[in-house]
Amino acid sequence: MRGRTPLRSALLLGLAVALAGCAPSRAILTGPEGEQAERFFARLPEGASFPVKASFSGIAHLPGRDAMPFIAGLNASAPSAETLGLYDPMGGAAAFLANDGRVLELSRGPVADLGGNWKPGKMPAEALSLGRILSGAPAYPVSGGEAARGGDGAWVLTDERQTLYSDPGRRFLAKAEYRINGVKATVEYPDRHSADPPARIEAAVRGMKISLRRDPE
Repeated sequence: MRGRTPLRSALLLGLAVALAGCAPSRAILTGPEGEQAERFFARLPEGASFPVKASFSGIAHLPGRDAMPFIAGLNASAPSAETLGLYDPMGGAAAFLANDGRVLELSRGPVADLGGNWKPGKMPAEALSLGRILSGAPAYPVSGGEAARGGDGAWVLTDERQTLYSDPGRRFLAKAEYRINGVKATVEYPDRHSADPPARIEAAVRGMKISLRRDPE
């Protein structure tokens, strides 16, 4: 038994080193690069030009249930006057998400149930904007926060409401993590190659995953 101890210790050490090598690393930015990263993220909300009107084809994946196709329509005259409607493939109203710049309100439509265990109701959301999210910009205005550089060269900015990730080339928003009244949500923009409104959006919240594809205008 005594002879096995060094071998076991070596294996455990090797495993720890391997896991550490796989863990994402970030370097906190200060000085000119930190200021440049903060300016980059602060300008991103300008990428959503209001009014925003767009339609999407989507699929909702809920735990323990079959995937459900749906269509969505966004009508946002301003960040404080937004409505996102969800409809079944035949056009029947399933749910509506309204935002007045302070509160998000979810209401059910008469046809389908795309909300899983969610119940109709209201949630404080402060200055969150659905139009900015679906345009590929941060949900909240960006002011301050801690800037960092990821292992792939991407910039990361974290504040009390959101963590934002640029693409490795630092050209546009590639991913965002939001904290909305205690609820965590993740939004990603796969296959995005420019700062134009993203063609694809992947979102996850409360165990539900949503895939959206923007329809041609």
